[in-house]
Amino acid sequence: MIDQNLRILSGEQITSIHKDTLRVFDEVGVEVMHEGACKMWVDWGARRDSKSRRIHIPPSLVEKALKEVKSQIFCGAREEKNELIIGKERVYGRNGGGPGQVTDLISGELRNATKEDAANYARLVDALENTHIAAPVYEQDSRPETCDIHTLAEMFKNTSKHINIRLLNPDSLPYFLRMAELIAGGKNELKKKPVITMLESPISPLKHPAVLVDTILACGDHGIPLEICSMPIAGATGPITLAGSLLMSNVEMLAAVVFGQLAVPGMPMIFAPRIMVMDMANGYALTGSMENALLVTAGVQLAKEAYHMPVNMHGPYTDSPISDCQAGIENAYFSLMPAMAGADILTGAGHLQGGLVVNFAQLLIDDEIIGMVNRAREGLALDEETLGFDAIKDSIETGNLLMHPHTMRHLRSNRYRPKLITRTARSNWQNEGSKTMQDRAVEKAKFILENHQPEPLSEDIKKGIEELLLEADSKLT
Repeated sequence: MIDQNLRILSGEQITSIHKDTLRVFDEVGVEVMHEGACKMWVDWGARRDSKSRRIHIPPSLVEKALKEVKSQIFCGAREEKNELIIGKERVYGRNGGGPGQVTDLISGELRNATKEDAANYARLVDALENTHIAAPVYEQDSRPETCDIHTLAEMFKNTSKHINIRLLNPDSLPYFLRMAELIAGGKNELKKKPVITMLESPISPLKHPAVLVDTILACGDHGIPLEICSMPIAGATGPITLAGSLLMSNVEMLAAVVFGQLAVPGMPMIFAPRIMVMDMANGYALTGSMENALLVTAGVQLAKEAYHMPVNMHGPYTDSPISDCQAGIENAYFSLMPAMAGADILTGAGHLQGGLVVNFAQLLIDDEIIGMVNRAREGLALDEETLGFDAIKDSIETGNLLMHPHTMRHLRSNRYRPKLITRTARSNWQNEGSKTMQDRAVEKAKFILENHQPEPLSEDIKKGIEELLLEADSKLT
């Protein structure tokens, strides 16, 4: 493992951002759109504006809360081999979640996601080596009020990996919790082995919606890890300067962390600063620019150096609407920079067009990028054996080291062998059909979907899920 991380910010700059975060807490405050939470803040010693729900947080509460933060988080899974410890000097991959549209694997046309797509997206992740956490593409076959619940059900059926998901309907929260309990074997077992992570967000500028508060409290009660994801748009909902939007994002997330740690000390929480940048020439909110990459890299530093928290960052991420050279360029630097800064999770594999579209072939390409990034994070082994003094000495007489014992000992070590990249002569490539990276990724995706079978759920759990879905459809639609 490399022993020095990429640093965008100096120690003094990190201290400055934290001090200004405390200043915003005191002088500006955060609007808490939840009356019960406002009362909790006041009981803890925060100040509430007399005619609003704006809460001003004193430094003493921040200091108290940060003492409870966990630097490592256990994420359970249906199969023990897929369980993870986040925050332990390892980069985990997570596919991009959220969109309701996919690029059809056969025709290439953009269309709404179906239940089959939700299942296939999870099944692809289940088979991939470097994508360790599954996130959803939300199927559009079900009613809008319950499509998030139906999507979670499809994910549990089609992957035994840890699942990261967000509510589309706040009323779905109890059903998410009950389904997770069903998979884990009850509430107590869920606390020991949380099979899902949930994600929820503040609203920029400086608002905590009721669904964020309710999700914090529910996750704390059930021991479920929670990502706090802040996405101000620099120049729109956040200051146009990169530093200003970084500060706003930090204020929004840290206030949520403080609330969570005061309400449920030690609850597992993950920092996820994912700031967007508005292109002022056309009004488009960018996610894959170099400025975005600088911001996520700085966000990793804040999470790790200021607050000692696990951090989930965007990367690979691209603004390209198709899987092309632009996607390759943006995904490469957007993965490598936060990873080399110390990110714990890289999120976005399979996303195109700033996270608005899911592309199955891109998922496989991005999985390869994450594998290479993990190899880069390992660095190189350097000791007496790897320096190979005897091999160098012997090379004078042998002229080459192809069959040397040192070569034999190490020929399979210290190498990452990608699955999709071609490294052969042009004539061989032509004889194999002159296939592009996209061609190879599509072929592999089709092969996985035809042949890979995830660990099945028991009949009792399947029945329990179907009963939950029927109840949700009955009560919420």
